[in-house]
Amino acid sequence: MDTLLSILNWLLPLVYLALAIDYGATFILRNRTHDRNPGVILAIVFHGAFLVLWGVRFGGLPLVSNYEILSVVAVSSAAVYWAIELVTRDRRAGVFVFLLIFLLQYTSSASLSVMIAHAGDSGHMQAGLGRLHVLPAVLAYTALAFGAVYATLYLVGQRNMKHHNFGLLFDRLPPLDLLGRMSFQSMQVGFAFMTITIITGGVLFHRFGSGGGAMPIDPKLLAKIVIGSAAWIIFAMDVFGKYILKWSVSRVSAITLAGFLIIAVLFVTSLALS
Repeated sequence: MDTLLSILNWLLPLVYLALAIDYGATFILRNRTHDRNPGVILAIVFHGAFLVLWGVRFGGLPLVSNYEILSVVAVSSAAVYWAIELVTRDRRAGVFVFLLIFLLQYTSSASLSVMIAHAGDSGHMQAGLGRLHVLPAVLAYTALAFGAVYATLYLVGQRNMKHHNFGLLFDRLPPLDLLGRMSFQSMQVGFAFMTITIITGGVLFHRFGSGGGAMPIDPKLLAKIVIGSAAWIIFAMDVFGKYILKWSVSRVSAITLAGFLIIAVLFVTSLALS
């Protein structure tokens, strides 16, 4: 099974790269812009089969190591994009989404290959309560990644329009109002799951702390608390500014992007301290 897992593990980033190239052709050539891509479903099923085999081999859901979580974020992003494409019938932003998914899965596969090579050394089942903390975090990462992609496209498109630069990128982007709306809606979903993540993280901290004295705060946990709290505050300001202060779409998009960059710093810091 380890050989099969290794092959599937390295095929996954190639599958997402192929989708990115396919969507890139759509973006540049402006063909099939309103067609649904059945290849996304095949990629999701393929990725799901890999995760099932991974769970069988290692005895638990792939929600333990940061690199497992990265792979789940990748397939979750593909599933969310597929749902968005079904609703909007517009696939022009797909190349940007699948380039991000490819990078996520490639980073994950590079490290999961090491775990497969040392599979005999691990038994890494995670407690159920721990999964209740990690699962909303995965959903938050996924939604916030989409918010950041759409926010970036909106800001680039608006800047080009302001400077009357109607080039290739502007001409092929989806409507700016759709990009701004999708960015904010994705951010709200991510903010909700991020709130759940913080709450379940507090429950875990209290439970472990009360079980055997004070729970030691290692650098990794401290970084998560500080950076994660800063990101949550930024997203809360974004929601407040949109609904109460009536901020413009451009300001809301810029703050969404800034919040996601902080989340990215959190994840990179977590990987570095692992």
